[in-house]
Amino acid sequence: MGSASIRAQGPTKTFVLATWTICALLPTAAAVLGAGPLASATPEAISLPLVFAAGAVLASLADTLMPETHEEGGPTVALATAAGFVLSHFLATL
Repeated sequence: MGSASIRAQGPTKTFVLATWTICALLPTAAAVLGAGPLASATPEAISLPLVFAAGAVLASLADTLMPETHEEGGPTVALATAAGFVLSHFLATL
């Protein structure tokens, strides 16, 4: 569905394929970097990449998913999203 909506906006198949390839390679590189050189880093050093990743997730949700879900589900979507983030924070601190 993601590729079809991108193609509907006009980019070439090559552009779409390149975009998805980059989307696959960047997290792979991040996982290798996190498991390798950053594995022994201090929590303070890791906090910046984690905050960046959390911001990217929020931006992605706000830009792509929330408008559609708000249209279908109404204002309770925002409350459910906030509750999900609070729950994930709680689970991460256990």
